[in-house]
Amino acid sequence: MYSIVLILTLIIISGLIAYIGDLTGFRVGKKKITIFGLRPRRTAILIAILTGIIISILTITILSILSKDVRTALFGMEELRRRQSELTEEINIRNTLLAETRHKLEEKTLELEESEKQYLKLNSQIESQTAQLESLREIGQELIIERDNLQEEIVELQEAIKVLYSGISWLRSGDIIIDQGEEIAMTIIKAETAKKEVEQSLFSLLSQATAKVIELGAAPDENSGQVLIISKKEFDDTMQNISQSKEELIVRLIAAMNVIEGEAVIANFSLLENKLVFHKNEVLLVEEIPVTKDPKEAENRLFALLRKVNLKAVQEGIIPEPRTSLVGTISAVNLFEMVQDVVQSDIAIQVKVTAFNDTWTTGPLKVIMEVSNQLTD
Repeated sequence: MYSIVLILTLIIISGLIAYIGDLTGFRVGKKKITIFGLRPRRTAILIAILTGIIISILTITILSILSKDVRTALFGMEELRRRQSELTEEINIRNTLLAETRHKLEEKTLELEESEKQYLKLNSQIESQTAQLESLREIGQELIIERDNLQEEIVELQEAIKVLYSGISWLRSGDIIIDQGEEIAMTIIKAETAKKEVEQSLFSLLSQATAKVIELGAAPDENSGQVLIISKKEFDDTMQNISQSKEELIVRLIAAMNVIEGEAVIANFSLLENKLVFHKNEVLLVEEIPVTKDPKEAENRLFALLRKVNLKAVQEGIIPEPRTSLVGTISAVNLFEMVQDVVQSDIAIQVKVTAFNDTWTTGPLKVIMEVSNQLTD
């Protein structure tokens, strides 16, 4: 509204000044007035020019008085340009700062993403370690239970030690009735037998062993009153192992130490897989016997051959007899006939030893000797 009033005022004033100037020029021309020695016509033109100048000056003056923007445009242009330059420079600086800020923002965003990845990784590790902690707690509980079992076993071992000390006192005056490592009793339990049946078989084995050691001269322990001493934990572990086995097992009761007449027997269980070691008619060994006419020498060479067969059988897993370390037998007739064959032969012969029948881990191994073929000198 202010601008409209200003414009209307300027129009009215300019029209009024123009009218006055025209009227003045008309009168000057009519009266033929001269200024500065000019002709009347030139004077009228000068007055018209001066009127225009006055209109312009008056217009500029009024605008300058009434409008700050006009005053700034007329008298503050350089200041405006300087200010514009400063603002432009400031904008450039701010744009630069903005670009740097954006760059830093991108870096911080990447750092934040990396931190989130590390957080997820650490969170996963914490969950894993928490699971491990729970597992360790369970293991700790199991160890506590095992510790209690071990304490019970320690008590049993202390009783066994007392028995050992008791045995030492008899060592110089008593007779050994059972050697260390000697088999006291043995049984075979089929695969996947129920735990209850396994327990009954073990009790039956212990009963047989107890009767045997009493017959041999063993006596009850002074503290426990037992003739045959076996750790309860060992009994339970053995029963568990047998019930979980997928194979037929040989359960042997072995003397843990030499037993003196009149003392209790400390024993351990031994488990072996009952497998087929040799098939019937399987060749166990072939060896050359040189020419000899001495029956005793021929017999000794054949016995040496049988000792090699015995060693091979033990290495293959057949259980030897503890006192003799032998695993089998041979017919006396077969041995006598082989001695005769060696003595009567004028050339070296090859002797072949074969299994008489299928032989399992429990043995015994029965063998047959025969001449394989004769060799020339």
